[in-house]
Amino acid sequence: MKQTGRALEAEDDRLSQVPCVWQGRVAELARQLQRPEFLRECALRYRNAGFGEVGDSEYRSWRFSWPALIDVLLRAGLEQMQIYLEYSAAGGASRFDALLLADAPDGAPALTVIELKQWTDVEVLSPELVRRSDGLEMTHPAVQVSGYLAFLRNWFEAGTGAVQIRGVVFLHNATRAQVEPLHVTCNKHCRDIPILSGEDLTLEMSAEQLVGALQMTDLQPPGEQRITAFARTRWTPSQRLLDNVGTMLQGNRSFVLFGDQQDALLRIQRAIDLIAGHESAGSVVVVTGGPGSGKTVIAARLLALNLRRESARRHLDVRYATPSGTLIAQMRRSVPPAAKNLFVFPGDLLNLGHPEGKTPLAIVDEAQRLRRPSPKETQLEKLIKKHQILVLFLDERQIVRPQEGVTIAQVEQFAAAYGRKVQKISLAGSFRSNGSRAYMTWVDQLLYETPQPWTGDDFDLALVSDPAHMQAWIEEHHAKGARARMTAGFCWPWERHGQRLLPEVAITWTRADGTEQSWKAPWNARERINDAGTIAPARNFWATDPGGHKQVGCIYTAQGMEYDYGGVIIGPDLVRRNGSWHADPRLSHDNAMRGKDLTPERYLPLALNTYRVLLTRSNRATRIYSTDPETQRFLSTLVATRH
Repeated sequence: MKQTGRALEAEDDRLSQVPCVWQGRVAELARQLQRPEFLRECALRYRNAGFGEVGDSEYRSWRFSWPALIDVLLRAGLEQMQIYLEYSAAGGASRFDALLLADAPDGAPALTVIELKQWTDVEVLSPELVRRSDGLEMTHPAVQVSGYLAFLRNWFEAGTGAVQIRGVVFLHNATRAQVEPLHVTCNKHCRDIPILSGEDLTLEMSAEQLVGALQMTDLQPPGEQRITAFARTRWTPSQRLLDNVGTMLQGNRSFVLFGDQQDALLRIQRAIDLIAGHESAGSVVVVTGGPGSGKTVIAARLLALNLRRESARRHLDVRYATPSGTLIAQMRRSVPPAAKNLFVFPGDLLNLGHPEGKTPLAIVDEAQRLRRPSPKETQLEKLIKKHQILVLFLDERQIVRPQEGVTIAQVEQFAAAYGRKVQKISLAGSFRSNGSRAYMTWVDQLLYETPQPWTGDDFDLALVSDPAHMQAWIEEHHAKGARARMTAGFCWPWERHGQRLLPEVAITWTRADGTEQSWKAPWNARERINDAGTIAPARNFWATDPGGHKQVGCIYTAQGMEYDYGGVIIGPDLVRRNGSWHADPRLSHDNAMRGKDLTPERYLPLALNTYRVLLTRSNRATRIYSTDPETQRFLSTLVATRH
């Protein structure tokens, strides 16, 4: 039966109370799955919940995995259990394929996470990593569920509420023989998690056998009061988790403070303490600084400091946010699985609820990249409105997309509108590029002011005659054990090729003797590749993990990161003509630059900012090459060429 518009709207209002695409009794879900419109409605709720657009593979998994699961649950007699599809953990770091709510024998709520896989053939690479039949490397599904369970234990009612936690992996297309390697290699932390194949839950099995296989024999359907209470659950980290993560971050050598960074941390913390102590009506702290000034380091230490304080005082609800997927992935990797939800995207901050009596504290790194979907709607304004304490780390010259961008003037404007004070802190130091202020000044002069010849002796800067020489230079330093990377402007196509790396960055040039030369290299991989001698890290780890030196990075994988040696290819989208820079958005392959209203004049500052970021990633040395001959000749008047 097709739902009326009013009925669907009423259901959406009910569903909006819980971060999922559908919730209800198992029996009702079985009926809903018969409706042709059901998956499309779930896809709409998925987007409205802030999860993004549903990809083809995810939509396909809904179509085949949900009916397979419901068939088993009905045959097991679990039709009155409460089920949530695509349930989002607080902060959006994880989504559970399915979450079952029940009553445990002791009267506590029981939560069972079910991870659904369509896999058949799978190769186990390690106790934590597997390779699917399509070549994609993924986390072992039991390890994945173990991380979900750790989150539930540590975040459900701040780790103090009575709750039973369970998990199941269901590979409904697989046979027992295909699943067996997953059992054998499962590590000690996830051996209690059932890994079930389709053959483990056959039609011949009784309801009692099915319930036993799912480890749900002792559970009862929840009452409406239990379901309502679960919808109001406080998802906040436990004291133990806060203290553990705070200690880990403070002890991380990557987050050691130097010079004015320590002073900045103390000033920011003073502002936070005043507000947390109710001595201030609210404040926005803006920390500005150029590349290598320590913005991310301070942000991480600020998070660590307040997590440790919160483990004792419990006044603040703290999150670290950044628009950078690379930084999010790197931060989440540095902490236990249960702590991943402390690191979120700015949009997730807007969807988070905050426990009563707690002051929300948001630490936003790379804040210059906050989105501006329209002139009347900005993430910045919404964040200021929602957070009594907002700490923004930004560099206006790192705005690289037309629908992003935050300036200090905009911060002051929105802060005044909501009665927030603004405190500005500037970081003057530079701890990248061998600490060379001369190099940072040279880059800014090159791009924004009057270019000057490089005369510094505290940083290794040179031009190369072609990209082949640049690659040889990168390989040389990699062979010596250094971290060396090559980056380029987004001037070549970047398509999905599964587990293949294609040399899409293709450059031709003419040598002095008139012969034409060519060079090709692949962009950084979207997903991790370790097959047939090809090693490439996933894009978020291109700058840090083994194999990254063999691919070309872009602005999105380099921003916020650093390495020892960096090569920068300036593409045809930015050229030097008649004493000034000229940019052409038509030569960019970045989808973000496809807007009809993006003129060369509007694109120019974005292009300059992009290359400024790329030129300021390396700590020891930088090599530059321009694909445009006239621009290359211009650069040769400023910088010596080395081979």
